Amino acid sequence: MKEFYLYVEKPINRILKELFIDFEIHNISKEDIIKNKLTNKNIFLVLNEYPEIDLNKNLFLKNSVVIFFLKRNNLDKKEYINSKIFSGHTNINKLKDEITTFFGSKTIIYKDIKILEEKIINTKINKEVFLTLPEKEILTLLFETKKIEKKFLLENVLKLRKDTETKTIESHLTRIRKKLLSINSQIEIISKDNKVFLLT
Repeated sequence: MKEFYLYVEKPINRILKELFIDFEIHNISKEDIIKNKLTNKNIFLVLNEYPEIDLNKNLFLKNSVVIFFLKRNNLDKKEYINSKIFSGHTNINKLKDEITTFFGSKTIIYKDIKILEEKIINTKINKEVFLTLPEKEILTLLFETKKIEKKFLLENVLKLRKDTETKTIESHLTRIRKKLLSINSQIEIISKDNKVFLLT
């Protein structure tokens, strides 16, 4: 089920729930945003002309955030890394389509790294590099599970038989390691005894 976490400064929850019927919507409070304990979530903020709350930079580094301002403003969008910003008089169908697409492209965060679409980004220094689809799938699985068997990667990511004699997994891992190094990430990937895991 698709979902997002909603904070509104004006009472328009009912309209949004009717508009985003395909999503499970969780209401969050001002305190939830200030404490900033949300990670890897879709967050939808509906705000007045200017934010009445302090929007912590980590909220944007750790989550996929959409901000809809009820009135037009001259907000400096550079402050809101990897977020979508809309303001008053937006076409409602365009708004729905763009938000659905944005929230549909899952963002994964682990330590200093964010996987966003086909890129990995070091969130501390905002440095990025592109991934191939298999690299993205391997890295996403590692971030989510911390440890994977090589035969699982062979069968489920690379679509090869598990008894295939190949160095393909190691080749992909070598390229992923180089890309992590190129963006100064501290994450280490180890392969040992037919397993691949993150050194934490």
